Amino acid sequence: MKKFKALISLLLVFTVLAGAVIPGFADEDVIEESPAGETVQEETAADPVEALVANFRNLLGKGNDAEEAEETDEAEAPAETADAEEPGEDDSVPATDLIPAVNEGEQEEENNNSNSNVVDKTAGSFSLFKSVFYDENGITGRIPVIATATILKSLRYVIYFLSGHFLYGTPKNFEVSVSDDIMELCDYMKDNSSLDLYKILTNLPDVSDGANLATKVFHIDTKEYRAEMYEKRDEFNEQGDALKANLCWLVGAYMSGIEKADIYTVPYEDIHQVELLVTYSDGSTEIFHPDIFINFETGECFGRDDKGMVGAGFNTNVYDLFVYAPMYCWMRDFGFCVEYDLLCYMLPMYRYRTRRFKFSYDDRDWMIQCWKGNYMCTNGGEVGIYNREKGKFGSYYNVITDDELMPMSLQVLHGDDMIVNVEETPHWWVNGFKLTSTLYHPMSMTEIFSITFPNEEMRDAFTKAVDNNMYHDVSYTVDGLKVTCTWG
Repeated sequence: MKKFKALISLLLVFTVLAGAVIPGFADEDVIEESPAGETVQEETAADPVEALVANFRNLLGKGNDAEEAEETDEAEAPAETADAEEPGEDDSVPATDLIPAVNEGEQEEENNNSNSNVVDKTAGSFSLFKSVFYDENGITGRIPVIATATILKSLRYVIYFLSGHFLYGTPKNFEVSVSDDIMELCDYMKDNSSLDLYKILTNLPDVSDGANLATKVFHIDTKEYRAEMYEKRDEFNEQGDALKANLCWLVGAYMSGIEKADIYTVPYEDIHQVELLVTYSDGSTEIFHPDIFINFETGECFGRDDKGMVGAGFNTNVYDLFVYAPMYCWMRDFGFCVEYDLLCYMLPMYRYRTRRFKFSYDDRDWMIQCWKGNYMCTNGGEVGIYNREKGKFGSYYNVITDDELMPMSLQVLHGDDMIVNVEETPHWWVNGFKLTSTLYHPMSMTEIFSITFPNEEMRDAFTKAVDNNMYHDVSYTVDGLKVTCTWG
């Protein structure tokens, strides 16, 4: 046990040191010399740190030999491997003996381009994505997005173990119904992207077995217990302690045992609000408002107070298949540091590149960071503005304040295809992610963003930071105080 604790401590120390020592280098791609002496760009890492992260992935079985095999296989027989499997095959992860299979449709058909250079390879028992094959220029062809069936399996892995069902059997699915108007939105997303939201909603595992067992063993009156917990919730809300209030609400609802849930919308001013009618094991019902509002004319789905749906930090436009984070999402309270990128590199659902431009202005250190790549089942990009006290050690930066917001715009393209187009607006983090059936390699995308600075001094400090970036792969133009950058 002591050895285990020591190992964990060493890993934590390494992460902290990595954030403190390498923040200036963690945004660069690996460059190698080809056998012919030409400089080529190695695909495998967004920066030197990602190469180290890849080793951890290998130890976990995530991509343990896929990336090594990709270049070798392609070099030896690119034509044969490209025909090894036609696009559209099932890419779901095989279920283990412990994890129950998804009830509906184990096989998921992908909407792929028939000319795409795609090969299905399982990178390991924990891999959730198809491996990617690269063309002779080192830039990938298209790759199918992670299938809905695979997303469900991943959710069931997590819920299965967190709910303790590995101790007492396989959970059944929640009984969920969806109204016709919500069903139409789900059908639109399914027909135009890889995401089958209705299938996910109706295949969530029921985690109320533990609550039902506890109420029987300890003879708990669920109605009385729920009323007590809700009373405490109201007390904490009056004290301004939202965390404890939400915890009391969650415990009270969970211990009541959920039998079924009906999801529907009701008119709210000139739009609609989503309601959730929950039926408990004791026969009582309760209506929840998950903070989701829908404009069926525009397809916009959003939460109140510019915080995202259900307070989760993201809104979406169903008709545009577009996901974005609003101004006051929860991420704004956490700033940014290199450790966040390291964590994302370790997760199989993110694959992106990033650049950091650091400079000093107004007696503070500033960082403008941009990203482009794959985020779960989307292609997209981001640009964020951060600052901190001058000379502060480490990699952590704060988000700029409302008084420091700057007009920003963002475009992400794949060839002539416009993936993301966010018009200029005052912001601290302009972003956009397009739901799709096809993922593109991050370096095959072009990101164009603009920032209008408050004065020439700050503008020039930023452009100098772009000039000094060690890769010199971001160009820019200046129009007054506006700087437009192109990262191709």
